[in-house]
Amino acid sequence: MSDSQENAQSKYEKSGVSSRGAEDALSGLLEHVLPTRKYSEHFPLAADIGYFANVIDIGDGKGIAFGTDGVGTKIIIAELMDRYDTIGIDCVAMNVNDLICVGARPVSMVDYIGCSFTDTRIFSEIGKGLAEGARHGEISISGGEISQIKEIINGVDLIGACIGHVSIDKVNTGKDIQPGNIIIGLASSGVHSNGLTLARKILLGETREEQEKNVNKFEERLGRTLGEELLEPTRIYVKPIMEMLEADISLKAMVHITSGGYSNLNRVENDNIRFVIDQPPEVPEVFKLIQERGEVSDAEMYEVFNMGTGFIVVVNGKEEVKKISAICKKYNIVSQIIGCVELCKEKEVTLPEFNLLGRGQKITKFK
Repeated sequence: MSDSQENAQSKYEKSGVSSRGAEDALSGLLEHVLPTRKYSEHFPLAADIGYFANVIDIGDGKGIAFGTDGVGTKIIIAELMDRYDTIGIDCVAMNVNDLICVGARPVSMVDYIGCSFTDTRIFSEIGKGLAEGARHGEISISGGEISQIKEIINGVDLIGACIGHVSIDKVNTGKDIQPGNIIIGLASSGVHSNGLTLARKILLGETREEQEKNVNKFEERLGRTLGEELLEPTRIYVKPIMEMLEADISLKAMVHITSGGYSNLNRVENDNIRFVIDQPPEVPEVFKLIQERGEVSDAEMYEVFNMGTGFIVVVNGKEEVKKISAICKKYNIVSQIIGCVELCKEKEVTLPEFNLLGRGQKITKFK
């Protein structure tokens, strides 16, 4: 990509999603939210706000992990295809994949459906997906809420909140990462549930009319329709990660690769380290298609999408790599070494092959 393309307004912002705006909004929110920790001093939090999930210390060495997330605009793909039976899997996945990052075993989830209408068939399909996601995540769906708010929502929105348990001395926020550690990537199943606004507008078109026309278009490079590719459920990593923890494999960090791409590694508690992604996996065809048709820069692609890596574990040495590889094969998940950790004055992620640097949640190109 040329420098002019690199410095122009991002494609994601043009599609209607402002990462900078979200950061500014969060700052305003946290100004008032962070001080609330003192209101529950008998049940302190074990992590900072901003990590993938948090843990409440309930005493006796026990912790309750919790988090919340939704499926975002992926629900629009379901609407375009009139197919809602997998979107519940995404909702479970986005929650449990965050929860396991702190080393917790997910236990149960509640769902929230905001809607402008109720339809027995559609809600039954959503329930089917939630149940399938619960099976893969080994959790129960213990309750939920349906809110008919036509004045606010046009269609359906799906959000979840999940809890789990972890011993306080086992809470993992990446503080034990050291230079020389190995970074292992676990393959994603596709786009997952991030960046769908940009992906949808590039592949299907800007208008609803264009999207309805193109969603069922067969794409030779993908071997299926564009809609089927974008609706592919988010992979759930609970079973392999739990098996790794139960096998006493020393996982220095567990990182869910969502919006922000590899820069999610910067959420870990340890500072003064650099994550060098010098062996990234082959980019799946869907991302190549998005980049080519949308003329999206490398920096923005790796900031918005997972680019084929849905989850990362950081380990100490080659023995752990062998054990992790064997566990992943058991669950038909491709895993590979994608980089290493170096000493650094700041906390950052680099992709040398593309001259990319990630600090915070932002990825930029350097010369």
